Amino acid sequence: MGQAKEVEDMKEFMTVLMEVKVSLAEQNGKLDSLLDMKNKINETYDVAKRADTRAEENEKDIYDMKRDLTSKASKEDVERIVKQRENAFRYLPSWLALVISIAVFLLNYLAN
Repeated sequence: MGQAKEVEDMKEFMTVLMEVKVSLAEQNGKLDSLLDMKNKINETYDVAKRADTRAEENEKDIYDMKRDLTSKASKEDVERIVKQRENAFRYLPSWLALVISIAVFLLNYLAN
């Protein structure tokens, strides 16, 4: 009977060892999966960091563009200024003639 008990204990021990081996293999698979996931997470972090940096650069560029646009005259403003200058030059001879006439009149008036 002692030998049968030893054989039974050995079978039970081997069964436990097999379960431990299977469990270790599963844990190794999970660890490998986690290590692969770590690499993917690091790559994802790098991509997100680059995207964040690019977004900050884009915000700065947009701010600069808006600032530049507000400091520039609109097309309507430019057209209005050009028309004002054209009108000033168009009526300049008339104004000069009026000033000369007034000057002549004043000189004649003061001379008498």
